Amino acid sequence: MITLLLLACGDTVSPPSATRLDTADTAPVDTRDCGSAAGGLPDGLTELSWDDGVGGATIIDQGWSVYDIALDATVLNESVRFELEHPAIIHGFAVQYGQLPATESVVAGLFDDFGYNGFDFWAASPLWQGDHCVEDIAAGEWVEFVLDEPVAVDHPGLVYVVNQRTDTDSAALQFDLSYNGDGTCPDFDECHSALNLPELTGNSYGGYYNGVSLGFGYDYMVRLYVAYTDDVQPAETVFQRLDDIAPSSRQAWGDFDGDGYEDLFTNGPVLYRNGGDGTFTDVTDEAGITAMGLTASGGVWGDYDNDGHLDLLVFAESGSAGESLLHSLGDGTFEEVTAVAGLSDVQEDNDCDGAGYTTSPTAGAAWVDLNADGFLDLYLSNFLCWSDYTAFRDTVFLSNGDGTFTARAAEDGFSATAYAGRGASPIDHDRDGDVDLLVNNYVLHRNLFYDNLGDGLVAESGSDKGLAGQGVSVGVQVYFGHTIGTAWGDLDGDGDFDVVQANLAHPRFYDFSDKTQVLLNDGTGSFSDIQGDWASPEGAAGLRYQETHSVPTLGDFDADGHLDLVISAVYDGRPTDFYWGLGDGTFSLDAYHAGITRDNGWGMAAADLDNDGDLDLAATGEVYENTMTGGHWLQLAVVGDDGSNRAGIGATIEVTAGARTWLRHIGGGTGQGCQDSLIAHVGLGAVSEVDTISVVYPGGRTVTHDGPHDADQRLWLYESGSTASGWSVGR
Repeated sequence: MITLLLLACGDTVSPPSATRLDTADTAPVDTRDCGSAAGGLPDGLTELSWDDGVGGATIIDQGWSVYDIALDATVLNESVRFELEHPAIIHGFAVQYGQLPATESVVAGLFDDFGYNGFDFWAASPLWQGDHCVEDIAAGEWVEFVLDEPVAVDHPGLVYVVNQRTDTDSAALQFDLSYNGDGTCPDFDECHSALNLPELTGNSYGGYYNGVSLGFGYDYMVRLYVAYTDDVQPAETVFQRLDDIAPSSRQAWGDFDGDGYEDLFTNGPVLYRNGGDGTFTDVTDEAGITAMGLTASGGVWGDYDNDGHLDLLVFAESGSAGESLLHSLGDGTFEEVTAVAGLSDVQEDNDCDGAGYTTSPTAGAAWVDLNADGFLDLYLSNFLCWSDYTAFRDTVFLSNGDGTFTARAAEDGFSATAYAGRGASPIDHDRDGDVDLLVNNYVLHRNLFYDNLGDGLVAESGSDKGLAGQGVSVGVQVYFGHTIGTAWGDLDGDGDFDVVQANLAHPRFYDFSDKTQVLLNDGTGSFSDIQGDWASPEGAAGLRYQETHSVPTLGDFDADGHLDLVISAVYDGRPTDFYWGLGDGTFSLDAYHAGITRDNGWGMAAADLDNDGDLDLAATGEVYENTMTGGHWLQLAVVGDDGSNRAGIGATIEVTAGARTWLRHIGGGTGQGCQDSLIAHVGLGAVSEVDTISVVYPGGRTVTHDGPHDADQRLWLYESGSTASGWSVGR
């Protein structure tokens, strides 16, 4: 994300030595081993600052302590964060010292961000460090640190100016006397300065990897000087926000009224009908949903009775309200049939620490035909009780084929152990025709992977396949990660499904909890993480470390033939990251030009909302229209009209053109209770027609639709063998 121009991080340039003028007049030679930050800043720079302009105090005279450790006498990093709004070149910074040391020099540095929490910086390797000779500067006056080689920041984000104190006599920065809010720094933008005690790494201090970091209610007297190198206007970004729709934190796309335009369900519950003209109308009342009085944390679309109309499973992350099955009547309205269908997620063995829970809090759900009988089954990913961190068992319901369901569990190979489930993502990972299931779990629990054995049974093999997360033993406990969301797709174009697992990972637990993983399939159904061990704030796959990565979404947003990646991040101030896929499993960060401005995001889902051939995006509180003119594309709607489930959920699609192959799947839900469009989108780049399209249905039946097929259209692929073209042909 950040690169240094010409010199490596930490390199400095000594002042030039004197030059002999003549035998009678010789300039003095500066023999001091300091002064690398001396010099002048160029004109026209942008000054960034937080302070009120008047320095009034230092840490020296306050008598403050943390864990009974006096802050004026310990190793302490004084830092100020700056958020760059555009790509920039950093030329220098200025500070005011309230105390100068008795040593020869003072040292200050520029550091990269560490996790985007607003107060932790990457201490292992500074972007730049330099010094001043103490005799050349004065306390209470601005001291400019001029970078001998400017630092180029290729993507906007956070950088930090840092002064390190080692003892009572160390240099101390001045801070102003304007207190920010109540001083507790509850909001991301309330405090901009921080204190970091890097040596407090023991568990008794609440810190491990990066010591103890604390937001500081005052502002240190620090200024940053930059030259912005790019200035994309809001109207110029790839994604443009629609004004009349604001979905909540989980979204599911599905054309419930069959008019050819993708509609949107979000928790609330709220159902938005797509008008086809860029507008959405709240039809929750009209569809009969409001009168049902549902508790809705999200929902997933699926045609459970194979009548050609999408039904809706509404799940509830609640201890007092269960799931609801809404049967489509085919006229844009629904009836609630939960009891008739036999769906009940009551668990009596966990009342949530006396809170009286009677139902399992369900954080995500997925439709999946586990036994390939042509009827969709249902997996409920159940979460935990926050007060005592006890988890609830997941629940599996097998369809009886008559609109009713039977609960299954350990007898079919599913885990009887309760894990803190966040979501479930079906996929045929080994392409054997049977749909498997990845279950992502929270609170450092391992993820589960159910390998479908093809006989109605599954085998949990997450650890063996590399999908459980990277377990690390801390004492007697083995910890994995906080996997909030997952996304499947062929990231490297080799004809098998890979997966991104987004993990929330706190900086203080950086060395043992899983960070976000990019897991590539080796072709046999085993996975390895190419993102690596995150030895820096940017991993090997190109993703930057954010503490609160939440939900990933894959889609070829520029239709160049490679899957791109969006990852939300929860908590105030944490931005959504957008990456262009490079086709080999790696990514290039470009949230700046993408223009997805949502922070504190959660669920996301992709669909072509305006039928212009490119993928758009629903995010927490926002829907974005994709305005990019990219490559050629195909949209593929799978219809199971000859024994498979009608919506085609669980089908794997293979598109070939010459030696090139693209792989897609029809998903019954993603790893955080969201759902992308049931119509697969394939970016083709420069390819204007494809040779064949093959669909593998749950159970392994393959139907090939021979071409050539022209690009830039929506095709309807029927299991019975026919093909039709059009936005709304019908199921």
